[in-house]
Amino acid sequence: MEKSNLIWGLVLIVGFPILSIILGEGREYLAKRENPLANFFNNIRVFILPLLAIVLVMAQLLEFKATGLPLEIAETVLGFAAIYTILSLVNVVLTDGKKQQFWQILVPSLLFQVTRISVVLGVVAYLLADVWQVDLSQVFAALGVGSLVIALALQDTLSNLVSGFLLIFESPFKIGDWIKVDEQEGEVLEINWRAVRLKTRERDVVIIPNGVLGQNIIYNYTLLDPLHADRVVLNFSNQEPPNRVKQILLEAVLSVEGVMSHPEPEIRPIKFSEVMAEYEVEYYIAKFARSEEIRGQFMTNVYYAAKRNNLDSPIPAQKHYLLTRKDLQSHDDSHEIAETLLSLSSFSFLERETVTQLAQGATLKYYGVKERIVREGNFDTGLYIIVNGGVSLSVTDVNKQKQEIARLSTGEFFGENVLLRGEPSPVSVSVTNDLKAILIQGDAVFDLAQRYPRFASEMNRFIEERKKLARLGQGKTEIPSNELALTGNGLGLGARG
Repeated sequence: MEKSNLIWGLVLIVGFPILSIILGEGREYLAKRENPLANFFNNIRVFILPLLAIVLVMAQLLEFKATGLPLEIAETVLGFAAIYTILSLVNVVLTDGKKQQFWQILVPSLLFQVTRISVVLGVVAYLLADVWQVDLSQVFAALGVGSLVIALALQDTLSNLVSGFLLIFESPFKIGDWIKVDEQEGEVLEINWRAVRLKTRERDVVIIPNGVLGQNIIYNYTLLDPLHADRVVLNFSNQEPPNRVKQILLEAVLSVEGVMSHPEPEIRPIKFSEVMAEYEVEYYIAKFARSEEIRGQFMTNVYYAAKRNNLDSPIPAQKHYLLTRKDLQSHDDSHEIAETLLSLSSFSFLERETVTQLAQGATLKYYGVKERIVREGNFDTGLYIIVNGGVSLSVTDVNKQKQEIARLSTGEFFGENVLLRGEPSPVSVSVTNDLKAILIQGDAVFDLAQRYPRFASEMNRFIEERKKLARLGQGKTEIPSNELALTGNGLGLGARG
């Protein structure tokens, strides 16, 4: 007995202080690195070690009876300290939110709470059975009839609990997914033992009991594939050639930010009647939360696209107009276009006859806010001169991020890369204010540059400056000027007189 007391004395006098020092140093090391395990180490040092030392002194050195009240109270206090310490470890290792450390385990909220409850019940059961010598089998037997009554009273709650476990094991959705249950649609915020919380598009929170989820069909828009297909049905006159309508709609949908170009949108006619042709537009988006915003922008683009391409309405309204002789004359924009061109320094030195001829082949185009007129990497189809409104020029940098490099307004132009045949546009052009612009086709601009060296020289200087600006926006070095010469034999833009 004396030898046993000596061993326990050495453990308490030497071992516990050393262990306390080790735990203290470990806590300081972890705290400096903002590691959440530092709190767990501190709880062991502050709560577990002192209480464990007291229990060992009472049991081994002072030889308190195992069934004596003082030792039972000390062991119970140690048990509650163990519960607190173990829970601090569970709170760090398991998380139902965002992982802060690579070693943390992401679990649903329901499993997180069940683990915490299991720790508490397990330690309490040990204290009752081994410390206080309570026969738990008799307790359970006594609770048998009462448990049946409780189960009947709480059948809805138990149904939600069981359904919650089934949802966790099946994993039909996770936090952050967009789902639809019955008529409710939203982003999953929380999955707990009783219900699932959704945040709707209206920024409201909807609470759906797990039992209801288990009895309904669940649509998950983001589980296996982040891409989501959206469909829009549009009507146009059946007198419009389908291929023309399809091309216009394709350009309108691809100009919407957020619509994927791969897979490419599909436009198909689905119904023809006496006056109407019905088209379905199917496009893909990567962020379902923006689906309504993207659809709204697409419908806006369709309005402007139909206006500038003169797409006929399927069923014109019956209205009566009193037309004057002036109204009966065909509308011609060439005079307005010619006057606008002559007011610009790049065209002012040209003869009026040349400008008039150029204006007759040009067209006025109208675009709405957020429409993308030019896509980076695509070829320019013509030169755009802004009559009123504004656009933003942007590039993709080395980090694949969009960077705005310039904003253009009245009198400025874009699409100048139409002169560099075979070279795509280095920038994307999006509308910032409703835009009215003159579009001069590429062949006409190219022919003008061949005939007038001054025009070619000015365009050459302008292209050099814009491409340098684009390269800087991309985070690259400036390009040598010899890569951009418009004049000379290389690009066929030499003067012809």
